[in-house]
Amino acid sequence: MITRRTVVGLLALAALAVATHLAVTWAIPYGAMVRLLLTSRPAELTVPYLPPMTDAAQRRVVLPSPDLLYATCPVDLRERPMRIRADPRTDGYWSLALYASNTDNYFVVNDRQAAGRGVDLVVLGPKSVGGVPPGLPPGVTVVHAPSSRGLLLMRVLVGDYAAEREVVEAARRTLRCEPLGP
Repeated sequence: MITRRTVVGLLALAALAVATHLAVTWAIPYGAMVRLLLTSRPAELTVPYLPPMTDAAQRRVVLPSPDLLYATCPVDLRERPMRIRADPRTDGYWSLALYASNTDNYFVVNDRQAAGRGVDLVVLGPKSVGGVPPGLPPGVTVVHAPSSRGLLLMRVLVGDYAAEREVVEAARRTLRCEPLGP
C-alpha cells in the first residue's frame, strides 16, 4: 500500500531531479565557455591567440575541423567596448564569429559578406551606457553583445597548409582585438 508520505517523498525526489537537471543544463554552456577562455587565452588579452594547425590529437575547440585554421580573442566588455578588426586577403573562406558567455553565437561575418573589404567592428556590452560611442570612423559595424564576456573565433579555410601557409597565416594575423578608447 502506498502511503501519503511515500507519494510526497516521490514527488519531492522528482522535483529535485528536475531542478538538478535544469540547473546542470543551464550551467554546461557557461562552464564550456569558461574552460575555452582559460585554455585559449593569450598572455596579453588584446593579442589574438593563434593556435597551431589542428590535427587529430587536438581538441582546443569542440570537434575542430582539420581544414580550418583558427584564431581566438577573449571578449571582455565589462569596462568598455572592444574594437575588432581583420582584413584577411585570401581567396578562400574565412569567418569571424562572436559568442556570448553561454556559447550562443550572436554575430558572424564571412568572406562573402565582407565582399573583399576588411572587417571593422565595435562590440558594445549589454550595460553600455550612452549607446554608440561618438566619433567612430565611417564603415564601422556596431554589434550589441548579450553578455559582458565571450569569445571571438576566426576561421580560415586551408586546403593544403604546407602550400598555403604564408597566405593563410597572414590572413589570420590581420586580426586585432582591443579595448575601445583610452
